[in-house]
Amino acid sequence: MLAAIYNRKKNIEIRNIPKPEIGDNEVLLKVKACSICGTDRKIYEYGHFKIKERNEQILGHEISGVIEEVGKKVDYYEKGMRIALAPNVGCGFCEVCRKGLEQLCLDYNAFGISWPGGFAEYVKIPEIAVRHGNLVEIPESLSYEEAAVIEPLSCCYNAYESLNVRPGESLLIFGAGPMGILHLILNKHLGIGMTIVTDVDEKRLKLSQGYGADYIVKSDSGIKKTIMSLTNGIGVDNIITAASVPEIQEEALELVGINGKINFFAGLPVGKEEIKLNSNIIHYKQLKITGTTGASLKQFRQTVKLSQNAGCNLKKIITKKIGVEELSTIFEDVSVFNNNMKIVVSFEG
Repeated sequence: MLAAIYNRKKNIEIRNIPKPEIGDNEVLLKVKACSICGTDRKIYEYGHFKIKERNEQILGHEISGVIEEVGKKVDYYEKGMRIALAPNVGCGFCEVCRKGLEQLCLDYNAFGISWPGGFAEYVKIPEIAVRHGNLVEIPESLSYEEAAVIEPLSCCYNAYESLNVRPGESLLIFGAGPMGILHLILNKHLGIGMTIVTDVDEKRLKLSQGYGADYIVKSDSGIKKTIMSLTNGIGVDNIITAASVPEIQEEALELVGINGKINFFAGLPVGKEEIKLNSNIIHYKQLKITGTTGASLKQFRQTVKLSQNAGCNLKKIITKKIGVEELSTIFEDVSVFNNNMKIVVSFEG
């Protein structure tokens, strides 16, 4: 099979490798689409602690496909089922997993990180992932390309639930990249009120137009005046920081209204993870600040249901489709990512 093989020397090599063989309790998934995540870019640039220095790995964790083979002892799943793959697999035994927070398991595995991922024609699904239900059926109405975007959208849904967003509330999104726009699409679909998207990058802002934001604002020294003008001096009800910039987490406290809610969605780079936090603002405004990462299996499955509605248009965010053989070139050219929203590796003829 054709696969894009990553190593820690910032290199992705396209190779023909043997198709995985499965055991009696495993499933073989034929990949139809795998979208590229910012995490894939970070791994390419800086590596990952689960990928040892001398090891190689097939990246890609935003995966959809069709079941090609089913082990003799596997129940329920059948050849031909259309699938979106939830990539994070917890141990299943720890207290965190028992609470349904598998993505936070300290002993987790993940496709495209600790296990071979979706930048290949086939992915083997180990027994633990089969038994935990990480293979999630998708309807015929959802294309494989759209299904590949379920994973990042489910991460946004995790943030949405943590904020307990109410219909009609206002929302400010810091970051006009793919994740910021997925937050926008999801919240508009679920009945949010006024939406504002802000970014320091004018090119990103221009690219983000047309996804339904009520206002698109350049993030600069005058943003507080703009936000207060749009909210009659009150501040916004909800803020999501979907950009890895420490200053915007600090700024969020100033822009959110009384009894408002903030989600620190994007992680911060190593060495920049500490911010100045005025706790009096949190105290006297009675704020709720949350952080989220990944999504639980329950949230992933709920996102599949949400995405079936015509109002949740995932096709629009897919701005480029490529073949797996183009991946090495794509990762070398940062401008391709800057000039697109979601890039999907398609294995459909």
